Order: sequence, then structure tokens, then C-alpha cells
Amino acid sequence: MRILITGGTGNLASRLLVPLIRRGDDVTLLDVQESPESAIPELEKCRTVIGDLSVKDDFLELVRDSRIESIFHMAAILSGDAEDDAERAWRVNMEGTRNVLEAARLFGVGRVVFTSTVATFGAGLPEPVSVDAPQWPVSLYGATKVAGERLGVYYHHRFGIDFRCVRLAAVTAPRGAPGGASGFCSLLYKESVENGKYDFYLKPGTRAPIIYVEDAVRALLDLHDAPSDALTRRVYQVNGIKPSAEEMAASVKSRLPHVEIGYKPDPVRDAIVHSWPKELDASDATRDWGWESRYDLDQMTDAMIAALSGA
Repeated sequence: MRILITGGTGNLASRLLVPLIRRGDDVTLLDVQESPESAIPELEKCRTVIGDLSVKDDFLELVRDSRIESIFHMAAILSGDAEDDAERAWRVNMEGTRNVLEAARLFGVGRVVFTSTVATFGAGLPEPVSVDAPQWPVSLYGATKVAGERLGVYYHHRFGIDFRCVRLAAVTAPRGAPGGASGFCSLLYKESVENGKYDFYLKPGTRAPIIYVEDAVRALLDLHDAPSDALTRRVYQVNGIKPSAEEMAASVKSRLPHVEIGYKPDPVRDAIVHSWPKELDASDATRDWGWESRYDLDQMTDAMIAALSGA
């Protein structure tokens, strides 16, 4: 299958390409940067296009000329960066998403998988939060993701686009993106292994919904590959774990006792993380395409330390 991944050299996307290549898909990556931070052998088997998906004509030409059959739309300006540069966030997250859906409509792309986020919700919802719970995000990033979900469902109903969306918790990965409010969940491990110290920008008791990158990749693949007649909805959500900052610190220190971990809460980022639900109801995903989380906190810590240490 000819697959396009937008944001293709990013944290999650660069892990997604590995199983796609290994199973024989023809993968094209689109991003504003040439390659991911970490070395990925499978990258040599991908075509990488440097470009901005918010430039409509260029993006449409890419999809048309490459005869793309399926798109994983993963490009986005994350929460912290979106607050710092709202104009860019609007252009990439809003105009870029519309361009993806227009390309699918115009050129017969068979499927669009959209990554959404727990940040589409605000505080005060009963947990686990229903997939149909009211969405009142406190960040611009969250607002653009709500709009992307709604636009994708519209294109499904209006034009028959096979739009599929999954809301993810904060993704933890060895080379995770630092630009979002969720950056702490990867930076903790990176800084602990490489520098022996880390200061959270959260309060010790602040909890966050987190999913390890291998679980997130599997959710994307499973949703993409699920038979159409098995799906009962267009938007799903998946669960991971919900540790506090101090519980994450304890998990790291139980393995790396020399690491110094402190807390210097940033009011803006701590408030964003604090507003997120801590648990999402994933029962629809479990029923329709067999979703289940496989990593708990200590398993994630072991995997992260091993990856960052080169073990």
C-alpha cells in the first residue's frame, strides 16, 4: 500500500514507519525537517519529502503524483509551541488538516487516520471520560484537534472519506517531542539517563494520562487495519497509565538512584496538564478492534532506560 505520513520524521511517526516498512508498505514521509533525531534503518527505505502541508497546492500535488492510498495525518504544532506561535499553529493544525482531507476527496485516498489527543477535553469531567464527553479544551492545540476531529467526520458524512481518528494520551518515547505540555514524560527519562538530573515543570502531585510509544503505534496500526464493517464510530480513544510526577520520579530513581529530580512548576504548562482527564474510556476501541494497553509505569521505565542507554 502507498502510505503518506505527515509529520513523518516526528516522534511518533518515525516509530510508526518501522512496522509499515517491515510489512512491505511503500511509505512517503512529509515533514519540514529531513530526518528524526535517532537513527532508524528503515528510513532508508522511505521517500522523505521536505515541505509544509499547509501549502495547499504543493500538498495536493504530492498526494496526486505519488498516488497515495492511505494517509496517517500526524503533523501538528503541539501545545506549548502552539501557545508561543498561534499563527503557525493555526496554519499547520487547521489549514493543514483541511488540505489532507481535500487531497483525500480529490484523489480518492482510501483512508485517513488522524491523531487526536486527550487535550481536547477540559477539567471536571467524570472519569473514565466517555468518547462522547463534552470537549472544552484549555489550550489552542486542543481546540485545533477538536476542529480536526469534527472536520474529518464531516468529510466522512459529506464525501465518504474513510476518516478514522484516535485520541491518544501523552506519548512517552526515547526521543519524544519537547514542544508540548506533555514533553516532561519523555524529558524525564532522557535527562535522567544523559545528564543525571531533571526538574519537572509540574507540581509533584500533578497526574497525567500517558501512553508508551509502542502502545501508541500499535493503536494507530490496529485502527488503520480494522475492517470497515467492524467500526461503529469515526473517533476512538485509547488508554495508558496515569502516574503523578512524583510516581514517575520514584520509578526512575528505583533504577537510577543517583539521578537528582526536582520540581520547578511552570504555571501555564502545569495548568494545561492538570486540566486533562486522567483516564479515557477505551471500551469502544476494545470492542471494535481489540485495543489493550500493554505497558505499565515500571515496564515503560525499563523500556525507556534501555533504549536511551543503548541496551
